[in-house]
Amino acid sequence: MSDKQYRDPDEVRREQGIDAPMDKKSKVERLKAGSDGLRGNVREEMLDPEAPAVSNDSYQLMKHFGMYQQDDRDTRKERRRAGLDKDYSFMVRTKVPGGLLTADQYLTLDDIAVRHSKGSLRLTTRQTIQFHGVGKEKLCSLVRDLNRELMNSYGACGDVVRNTMSCPVIDIDPDPRWAGRGVFRELTRQISDRYLPRSTAFYDVFIDGERQDELGSKIKLRDEREDIYGETYMPRKFKIGVTIPEDNCVDIFSQDLGLVALIEDGEVQGYNVLAGGGLGFTHGKEDTYPRLATPVAFASTRDVLYAVEAVVTIQRDYGNRVNRKRARLKYVLDELGPQWFHEEMVRRTGGRVEPARPIAPERWEMPDHLGWHEQKQSGLFYAGIFIENGRIVDKPGDPMRANLRKIVERFRPQVRITPQQNLILCNVSAKHRREMDAMLRDSGFSTKVKRGGLSELRRHEMACVALPTCGLALSESERVMPGIIGRLEEMGFGKERVSIRISGCPNSCSRPNMSEIGIIGRAPNKFNLYVGGDFEGTRLNQLLHENIVTEDLAPRIGGLLRRWKQERREGEAFGDWSLRAGVDALREVPPIGTRG
Repeated sequence: MSDKQYRDPDEVRREQGIDAPMDKKSKVERLKAGSDGLRGNVREEMLDPEAPAVSNDSYQLMKHFGMYQQDDRDTRKERRRAGLDKDYSFMVRTKVPGGLLTADQYLTLDDIAVRHSKGSLRLTTRQTIQFHGVGKEKLCSLVRDLNRELMNSYGACGDVVRNTMSCPVIDIDPDPRWAGRGVFRELTRQISDRYLPRSTAFYDVFIDGERQDELGSKIKLRDEREDIYGETYMPRKFKIGVTIPEDNCVDIFSQDLGLVALIEDGEVQGYNVLAGGGLGFTHGKEDTYPRLATPVAFASTRDVLYAVEAVVTIQRDYGNRVNRKRARLKYVLDELGPQWFHEEMVRRTGGRVEPARPIAPERWEMPDHLGWHEQKQSGLFYAGIFIENGRIVDKPGDPMRANLRKIVERFRPQVRITPQQNLILCNVSAKHRREMDAMLRDSGFSTKVKRGGLSELRRHEMACVALPTCGLALSESERVMPGIIGRLEEMGFGKERVSIRISGCPNSCSRPNMSEIGIIGRAPNKFNLYVGGDFEGTRLNQLLHENIVTEDLAPRIGGLLRRWKQERREGEAFGDWSLRAGVDALREVPPIGTRG
């Protein structure tokens, strides 16, 4: 970090009239600074056979390795009464830039689900895969299995740049509007590689300091110090996405840093740089809030990586390291202002950025890529298959995981994870398409999404994991969402194209703040209900009702959908109608099952 780049954050805040000294660092900041590049006592505690869990300090460091220490919250009370420790385990999240996996990598992940976790793969809203219920005694073997196929979980969690997102079909869809977009896949990879932590702590802790290269050779790593992150890494997690307006499946306005490619006459002209998106907040704390990213600059294709580094280092230097609830980039934007932010980007890039360019509102779209599609590569096809809330697991009478494995083994497709928690199987030849389609249908995967194979309402649902494993969950999410959608389908709303998302807490991993109808956990069996977002993901929704019990969610939503169908203008989406009607009027709409 050069003297030219750095300006004292407190001095800058005083210049802006903000009295907010940042000299009293939080406990987590002090822990990172003294951790010897994230090592701490992690290895010793992880290998201790007598301890059922690691200490909180080691847990905080292990987040940077893509690992969350959790316990089964369904069994807490029973185990406490029996005098037992909590049923501890780990969630392990992989890092998969752009959601792209080879067939061999997917099969390895499937093996891991069986050997090291509780038998399921959980597709995430950031295009990664999570494993739940991993015992700490299995972490080293799990990491070795990932390493063998050139995968890891390093940086999938923690105070670093998280998994870099991009449209999963940006380089294979034949849509002529997207010409020239093949560079996005490489850009996604470059960003991911650049902001992977340099410290070899992850490899030292789990695989004795070795990493496998692309030729299958084991490389003994030497410790490298963090040229970008420094000893305290980022103030909080940092999320990056790459997209085009015609495909906003990554919810670009929810990212700390979004790159929106502008294409004209088949050529990528450059990227609008968006900064300061973030959806997490805390109930009852008005100084925390969801926020859409702000266009702050435009960068050419040649200079876009300079722009990315400018935004990352601004957050590194000016992000709040005292109060972690205020540590995201969105608060830097609001404290210091977009104009200051743009000028600081100009200074840090040596003048390589310009003001952001306008984008017409009607250009924003959000396809989900389900069903069969022809690829731009001649003679090849891809199939987008619906995975409800991202859970790939075998159930009695429905061996989904095993069936999907057979399909991947048989046809060896490239596998891509979508931001809507679905899967795309790519590079299927014309001669194999019919056979694969039959296997998919026999396995219960619908590819006829436009002809009654899957309801529109269910097609656009999203839910986070929440209970019983997530330690942050205030209420249910994944376990109740299918039932909510099912009741709405029974009410006759299955054909309606409305986005409904639910999160068990206001950290909002399923991005409910960006949907037409958002449900956010408030307390056990209680939720807040939001309306007025748009399907394309360009505006936040608004609070309509508080503390609705689970059983009342479907009737409440059903009442709103019924009123929308009665009052909507031609072609008017639910989100647009509810915004026009206003939350004050909609609070009077009765639930289904009551008069009105």
